[in-house]
Amino acid sequence: MTHGDEFRAYMKAANRTSGSNDDRHLTEAQVIAYCRGEMPAAEREAAEAHLVECEQCLVLFRNARDFVEPERDDEPKITDAETDNAWRSFWPEVQGDSSKRSSETATVVAGDFRRSRDKKLLSGATLALAASLLISIGALVWQTVRLLNERRSRQQSQEIAMVLEGKQRELEQRLSQIEHNGRNQLQQERDQRLAAEAERDQLEERLAQQGALEVPVYTVRLASERGSEDNLRVRFSGAAKAVRLKLLISKPYEFPQYAAELSDQSGTIVLQASGLRPGGDDGALSWRVNTAALNTGTYQLRLFGGKDRKQLGEYAVSVTVSR
Repeated sequence: MTHGDEFRAYMKAANRTSGSNDDRHLTEAQVIAYCRGEMPAAEREAAEAHLVECEQCLVLFRNARDFVEPERDDEPKITDAETDNAWRSFWPEVQGDSSKRSSETATVVAGDFRRSRDKKLLSGATLALAASLLISIGALVWQTVRLLNERRSRQQSQEIAMVLEGKQRELEQRLSQIEHNGRNQLQQERDQRLAAEAERDQLEERLAQQGALEVPVYTVRLASERGSEDNLRVRFSGAAKAVRLKLLISKPYEFPQYAAELSDQSGTIVLQASGLRPGGDDGALSWRVNTAALNTGTYQLRLFGGKDRKQLGEYAVSVTVSR
């Protein structure tokens, strides 16, 4: 007898011991197809539902799986003699007390199957719940970190804005202070100039009152700071020890003070003056010249502005001394 014949005989014996042979139970072909995985999906779902409820078919499935399941690598080889001996010892038990053992085995197997199925379902649901919980925790952590980073970035931006505002206020205060100091300095220079002019006027008036010799005044208008094509003419008597040159320029208050020098045709400087300040309504520069240093001839007048002595112009002056 082959193993297939033995299996069929066993299945028939088990069906006979169950005491029922109606169509409500799975057939031999259905149990074998289910164990081998050859059953269509719809029939397999129906068979699984039936195995959960039917203890008799569950016992047949459990025993049939031992015949159908493929041999494992570590499983020892079973000879035909061992199979015959096992079958002869098992067959009387099947015939004798199969109903009782079937009921007991079905109950145990059904309980094991339900517990195993419940464990599998519980394990799958637990894993799904754990995965969902981990995903939620990860999303919550990511959202928290993002919010913390945004808050830190906003705080840094606010701190930078406050620092910039403080620096801007400090710069504005410095500029205001510089402007205020500049205005004060200009006012001081203007006051000093007015005081010097007043002192000069008082000195001239005092000299006139003391009967000093009259000093002739010559007004010289400079066409521009770059010079004029026509010579400037000055004529005075040799009896006069000094003359006063009143120089008129276009921008008298461009510099707080001026300097002038007079050189002969050989380039030798014969007269020079510094600290000339504009005065009067016309802003003229007053230069007292010693006539002893001058002779009849042509001289070059150079005008400088500011402490850096920026040259503003050079003019030809024709001097005539009558003896």
